[in-house]
Amino acid sequence: MTVPCPLQWPHVLAIEKKPCWKRTCPEPRHCGQVRGEGKAGPNAGTPGDLYVVLSVREHPLFVREGNDVVCEVPLSFAQAAMGAEIEVPTLEGKARVKIPAGTQSGQVFTLKGRGIPDLNGYGRGDEVIRVVVETPRKLSPRQRELLEEFARLSGEEVHPLSKSFLEKVKSMLP
Repeated sequence: MTVPCPLQWPHVLAIEKKPCWKRTCPEPRHCGQVRGEGKAGPNAGTPGDLYVVLSVREHPLFVREGNDVVCEVPLSFAQAAMGAEIEVPTLEGKARVKIPAGTQSGQVFTLKGRGIPDLNGYGRGDEVIRVVVETPRKLSPRQRELLEEFARLSGEEVHPLSKSFLEKVKSMLP
């Protein structure tokens, strides 16, 4: 019997034979064994064990790591540079997260207790927000001009690709 599992933890599976019996599944990749709940043995022998195997489809936003859930959230260059307050998805809905100025791509923020409940009832995991700073693919002439001015003010080289490959190699050698 295949039963679709909603994105809610803990997953509780009720066996049709005994509706009052419930078991919490520790992880989607685990399987459970219920002693004495399987098919009866030959000649009315003792029932065997019931094996329950769960497979859970990947979620489009969340990746599970133990009791934590990880979510990658895109951030614009301006938001990363100046800081922002953004809305992020959680298992229960949405939450607001304050992103400090100067945030780098790959930086991680943690929402404590927003992950998956522990199997043994000892709290919950966390939601880990990993930001991915998106670099604009197309710039208008005005945007390009402003970024070049920003680079000059920052003392950065505006056209780093203008150096030849050999010049770059020579600059790295002592």
